[in-house]
Amino acid sequence: MTFPTWFRRLAVLIIPALLSGIASQAAADPPETADLRPAVSVGLVDTFTPQFYIYTYTPLIETLKARLPQYRFITNEIPRSEVLNPDALRANDFVILSSGNALMTPEAGLEQVATLRRSREGDVSRSVGSVFVVPAAAPLKTLDDLKGRRAAATAPWSFEGWQIAMGEIASKGYDPDAFFSEVTFTEWNYPDVPALLTAGLADVGVMGTCELEAAVETGAVEPDDLRVIGLRGQDGPGGCRRSTELYPDVIFASAPQANPNVVKDVTVALLTMPPNELGFDWLSNNKLQNVQSLLRLLRIGPYAYLRDGSLRALAERYRTELILGLGLLAALLIHVARVNRLLRRRTAELRREEEARTQAAEALRKSREQLDLVERAGMVAQLSSMFAHEIKQPITTIANFLSGLRMMTASGRQDPKKLEYALARAEQEAHRAADIIEHVRAVGRRERPVWEIISVSELIARAVRHAGSEAAAAGIRIFTPASDIWVRGYPLELELVLVNFLKNAARASSRRTAPEPIGIGCRSEGETVRISVTDSGPAVSDAVFESLGRVTRSTSEDGMGFGLSIASSIAESHGGHLVFSRRTPSGLCAELVLPVFSARNAS
Repeated sequence: MTFPTWFRRLAVLIIPALLSGIASQAAADPPETADLRPAVSVGLVDTFTPQFYIYTYTPLIETLKARLPQYRFITNEIPRSEVLNPDALRANDFVILSSGNALMTPEAGLEQVATLRRSREGDVSRSVGSVFVVPAAAPLKTLDDLKGRRAAATAPWSFEGWQIAMGEIASKGYDPDAFFSEVTFTEWNYPDVPALLTAGLADVGVMGTCELEAAVETGAVEPDDLRVIGLRGQDGPGGCRRSTELYPDVIFASAPQANPNVVKDVTVALLTMPPNELGFDWLSNNKLQNVQSLLRLLRIGPYAYLRDGSLRALAERYRTELILGLGLLAALLIHVARVNRLLRRRTAELRREEEARTQAAEALRKSREQLDLVERAGMVAQLSSMFAHEIKQPITTIANFLSGLRMMTASGRQDPKKLEYALARAEQEAHRAADIIEHVRAVGRRERPVWEIISVSELIARAVRHAGSEAAAAGIRIFTPASDIWVRGYPLELELVLVNFLKNAARASSRRTAPEPIGIGCRSEGETVRISVTDSGPAVSDAVFESLGRVTRSTSEDGMGFGLSIASSIAESHGGHLVFSRRTPSGLCAELVLPVFSARNAS
């Protein structure tokens, strides 16, 4: 069933007047005939279309009166200027207002009782939206094309007729307050939005969902006169076209002072009310998050403070964040101060530790110097003892040759060959004595002589030559391999080791009545050469055998016990070592083991 436009507008004027007259008449009745039923006031925010008054609001009040006759319902119209006034909203037991207006004033303390659903098959949280319409012949195609155009709309406080549309513009990144160059609000007067568009007084119109279809149905515009911009693929409730998201429709809410029993009765009546002739009914709805998001996007209602960019407003807006930030900053400063204090303390500790380490290093250096002096003195003493013993041989030889020359001169016999031989040998022994003395001095100065490549056969020959008369008297048997073997080192030191071996062997052999000759030779064993000296002296006790190579008291009458110890040090300094083994049935074998010199280890 449809009504012409003029009839709907007439009804808008007549019906509220009739309701107000009835209420005035009841107030004027004599006290004895006054209605004693509890009064229940229902306030209606004046932001709705005339169609809402005719097809929704009036039938709703009449149905509540019929279903709840125990109450006396009083209707009050709340001016649109008071929509954000909490006191005006709380002056009624119940309030009917859009979902946007319901959330714009949280201070009013309104509680949702039911939400209007426009289609019994639809989602109650998705009932209303907005549509952008332009003349069919206009070149405008997209929402972006609408920027800077002249717009027409019903009213700035209309939820579906303006605010939802502004949310769509804001979601595209535009400022809704400056998007259109000019906006004309009709406030349901004539010419309305379709009339302004068809007359060319506006470039784009903003309407609520189903208002365009209603205008076409009543004949206000022809179906092809207007075209929708940004048409969504899925139509809204009732098959109405839309350009925006859908939001909850009208809310029936209770005020904080409403009687709980009355709220219960009204709630039951609303939720059990059958759909009206347009298919509208009332349901519970707890999905209002999209409305909150819209209000925040538009910065209106409880989010109007977002429009204030002053420092005071920013401080108030981000008070929690600022408090947290200041708290974190204070904690950071405390942490930095604590770290600096710990750092200073640790630096002082490290400085003290460094000073202690420096003092300890200095003390260690001095101790090492003292130890080095002691070690050097001990080494010099040991070498001196060993070399003093060894130097007797060249000095004795020099003395013998000089005595022979004196005797030959005293007898008057002159033999040039013998003279030349005696002088040459004396000179050779003098040089040998000088080498021994210089080596002792070099050790005292911690100087290492330059190493040479030495023939093992030549080394053995020189040791035999300088072993002394005692070794020569015992007899020496030399055995060497056919091909010579080479080692690297200081010849004098290695020679002294072998001389020490030979003299010890000679002393051991002298204790036997029929000793075997002393043996000296070498053999290659992998990358080492073993130079050995063997004797046939008496058996060596375990105590003496275990002490070989260590500093101990000498077992010979003219020895000091340093010979083999120094020999062991010399061997180790050349990368080798000494090996001692018992012979059967008696005797001892002393070996000097050295690395063989080759091209691989020439460096």
